[in-house]
Amino acid sequence: MTDGKKVYTDTELLELQIQRYRPRYLKDESEFKKCTTNAARMNFFLNQEEEVAHIKSKIQQIKPHVTKSDVKASELRKLGNVQFQNKSDKDALILYTQSLSFAKSDEEVSVAYGNRSAALFYMGFYEECLADIDRAFRHGYPESLSAKLFKRKKDATKAYSDRKKVVKVKTYEIPQSEMNPSIQSARNCIEIQANEKYGRHIVASRDIAIGEVLAVDNPYLVELQADMSSDPFLFCCECLKHCYNVIPCLNCNEAYYCTEICRAKAFQNYHKYECLILPYVGQLFGIKFDFWLFSLKITLLAMTEEKNDETMYRSDRYKEISELEGHSNADPPEQTYVLTLLSASIFILIKEKIKIFKEFEVFEEKFKELFLYHQQVFKVNAVTIVSWHGNDKFYTSVTGLALYSLYSLFNHSCYPNTFWNTSGSTMVVRASLPIKKGEQCFISYGPYFAYDNKTERQERLQRLYRFTCECRACQENWPKVTFSPASVDCKFIKQVIKKLTENQALPPPGYILSLRKGLEVAYRILDGTS
Repeated sequence: MTDGKKVYTDTELLELQIQRYRPRYLKDESEFKKCTTNAARMNFFLNQEEEVAHIKSKIQQIKPHVTKSDVKASELRKLGNVQFQNKSDKDALILYTQSLSFAKSDEEVSVAYGNRSAALFYMGFYEECLADIDRAFRHGYPESLSAKLFKRKKDATKAYSDRKKVVKVKTYEIPQSEMNPSIQSARNCIEIQANEKYGRHIVASRDIAIGEVLAVDNPYLVELQADMSSDPFLFCCECLKHCYNVIPCLNCNEAYYCTEICRAKAFQNYHKYECLILPYVGQLFGIKFDFWLFSLKITLLAMTEEKNDETMYRSDRYKEISELEGHSNADPPEQTYVLTLLSASIFILIKEKIKIFKEFEVFEEKFKELFLYHQQVFKVNAVTIVSWHGNDKFYTSVTGLALYSLYSLFNHSCYPNTFWNTSGSTMVVRASLPIKKGEQCFISYGPYFAYDNKTERQERLQRLYRFTCECRACQENWPKVTFSPASVDCKFIKQVIKKLTENQALPPPGYILSLRKGLEVAYRILDGTS
């Protein structure tokens, strides 16, 4: 939770660090610019004995916060009880979840699950309530309290079976007959091409109509943004699924998962190392960059993933990630300097606390190269995942960040012919304009001609992605769109509503808000009938 404090993005935090270390950079500038590889840049700092000794001393002085404590778990559970008695069920649920993350003994774990099941019951999450009751019993729920839990299980089972069937929004799935033979997550309407001007890019292999799905892509990796999310204890750290009965890591209280499957997968792949340094990272600098943990995860996955030489372009393979652009040579040297300085400190922490190099038997130089490279890839290619909430009143919140290899091949346009949305962490890309065979498929990296003028768009794209946009909107210097009710053709809106009524599948999966109903409201307002 943000607690009213300003939450800085990674970009803002990095800019603050650049200002902080500017005098030091100016002193080292000429020597640092001689480093041409990431490993050499890392060694520029790691070869400074005084600097390394200073970081090691700081690490030794850090007292990591307690990760498991029945006393702390009991305190949080009792606070949850107060909220539950005040009928603040969601606040109670979050406190019970926090209690679970600290609980050490089976008894404390079982009681936390039991209490959370009550909050879930009164919130109407009967299936989740039943799952927590089963977990409570598996952990040895006290026999003296079992009667009320058995009754709740009976009531939840009846309520779950009695209520009307809940229609769950399902992410679009590409039919088997329309799968792309060359691209794992794409339909058979696009292909990857490459040339000197555009690099690798996506092109239509046939005519594509408005609303057609081009790809359904799953990320190679996600990172929950707990500081940015309004509900950080309600999402899975492995898949970003919105989940009201998450389960904690067994060793720390920094990570939560929707199922035992996600927890085991994360722990095996990277979290068994990650949770050893999480208590230190924030205290070492007073800040914590998302791209540090993201980079560590990818680097660990890169070292453990089995080699796969399949020719198909895959979204679940490191090979595709390793080919993404990080723009390390295009970044301002001062930014690269500060990023490397901080990364070298994290490297020392990793080496001190994880002992990873002995286990993997890899050369440290390779790790240094990849660790910094993955941060550069993250800055350029990571996508912000936004979740929709609510039933009657809808709102959005930032859930996390994800890295999609196929998405990263779409070039930018300020007037794109495709758009994307996410359901959980699954991305669906659709055509927003008709796309002819042979035409390039574009997305927007954020800047859009309707909202920003050309100067603003070009500045942002140059600063973040190091290129000058030459799309039609930029070449012709299209003006920003100024909305005026008098300029809206109500007959056209009425035709759109009719079309949406005929084709209910058009609104993108993952959005609960009905586009048709929204347009109906807009039509009534603009037509003066409401």
